[in-house]
Amino acid sequence: MRECRSISICLRERDDWLKVNLGGIVPLSTVDWLGRAALVVFLRGCPLRCPHCHNQRLQTGESRVAFHVIASRIVAQVKGTRSAARTPVPLSMQIDLDDASQRASSKPFVDAFVLSGGEPLHQPDACARLFRLAKSLHLATGLETSGYYPDRLERLLEMNLVDKVFLDLKTALVETDYERATGSSGAAVFVRESLDICCKQGVALDTRSTVFPEMPSGPQLAEVAEMLLELKAKYPENRLESLILQQGHAREGEPWFEPVSLEAMQEMAGAFRTGIKVQVRAAPKIKWTN
Repeated sequence: MRECRSISICLRERDDWLKVNLGGIVPLSTVDWLGRAALVVFLRGCPLRCPHCHNQRLQTGESRVAFHVIASRIVAQVKGTRSAARTPVPLSMQIDLDDASQRASSKPFVDAFVLSGGEPLHQPDACARLFRLAKSLHLATGLETSGYYPDRLERLLEMNLVDKVFLDLKTALVETDYERATGSSGAAVFVRESLDICCKQGVALDTRSTVFPEMPSGPQLAEVAEMLLELKAKYPENRLESLILQQGHAREGEPWFEPVSLEAMQEMAGAFRTGIKVQVRAAPKIKWTN
């Protein structure tokens, strides 16, 4: 009964004012958090303009949805039946407290909740509320971030709302290189600060670099690996788990290019100094419902 009350509070508390700029929802993903079945919520808005961004349509735009509407949909997906999890639930659908109570006692279809974007920390209040809802549903919580907002990241970690961080590293943290990779200036220093915060606070951390033909190069990735090794030495309490090299592909609407082969990426990874786990994989395909 206590769990049901916590869910109903999350559904109703301050729902009269909070609007979330929603990008979409993936009811079930096995690629955003390897080893877990996750529900992924995409939030709109991003300060970066990465040239190959596959979520380019989420960089800007307005799709304001009341928090309690999104919360109802999340509860329906998490606590619903397997068939419901496969079938998109209308965004306008809400559930009453009796239904919420029944769903709360059922076995969850997913065991994790991930916020992605865009840059989810562009909407810090929405992040905090959505993570609280996920915690009330006993889901592990993950944050996919560019690292652009270290102060907002630190606040979420201090509130114990995030179980794992997935931080994108576009290239080596040299300002000129990072500006070219992100289409924005000043990001490199913020990303480094976010890495320090994650390692210092001891949150589980995966770093990800998507490899395109022009950037990052093998030497730039070697710099990234060296930086991560330095952070591991500086913060013994760190929980840095791996550096993931993802194969970059042309986004929809841009000219096609030959992606860097997985074999070439494995060769890059083999040149890194030992001491950090490196994974090489193809970039996942994203399919969300509005």
